[in-house]
Amino acid sequence: MNICFSISEVNWSLTKDVISIFGTIAVVLIGIYGLSTWKKQLRGTSEYELAKKILVKSHQVAQAIQAVRSPMLFLNKEEVDAGNRLKEEQRIYDERLKNLSSEWAELATLKLEAKIIWSSPAEQAFGDLESLVRKIRSEIWLHFWLKGAYKSGGATVDNNPERVAANDAIVYLISDDDDFSQKIYAAVTKIELYFQCKVRST
Repeated sequence: MNICFSISEVNWSLTKDVISIFGTIAVVLIGIYGLSTWKKQLRGTSEYELAKKILVKSHQVAQAIQAVRSPMLFLNKEEVDAGNRLKEEQRIYDERLKNLSSEWAELATLKLEAKIIWSSPAEQAFGDLESLVRKIRSEIWLHFWLKGAYKSGGATVDNNPERVAANDAIVYLISDDDDFSQKIYAAVTKIELYFQCKVRST
């Protein structure tokens, strides 16, 4: 009778150990599955946030380009009266370009993050807008060169009417339908086409 009791006790002990092992394995598997799911959700959330930031910032860069092109100049009357109109104009455009540079720097950081997550095609989506940022900077420099701002003694400036008109078409915002404006909106649309699906799919 005592021997039977001992065997039964051993069997129950073994059964408890087996149940405990299976329970532990189940908990570990559930934990791994939960961690995997959490990581996927976290990644999806972070990718969604990045795509959303890119979409917003690309529009802000476009607005900053258009702000540079605004024909409205609030000149300091004292500077103008003192014969410093050209320098005053340069000061205003410098401030506008600094704002554009700041906006673009933020988008460039997001572009780098996008490249890390989605590889080169994501980076290529920014190409047209980046080219337009460089273009407006160079055209503003040319604008003042054509006005003689950088002319040294004895130098001449080739400011023929066609060249000035071509520069003015970029430097001055005429309307949302002008050629350079359309290029800006097309560049932003290119970014939207790539990243909007990243927002929708998460």
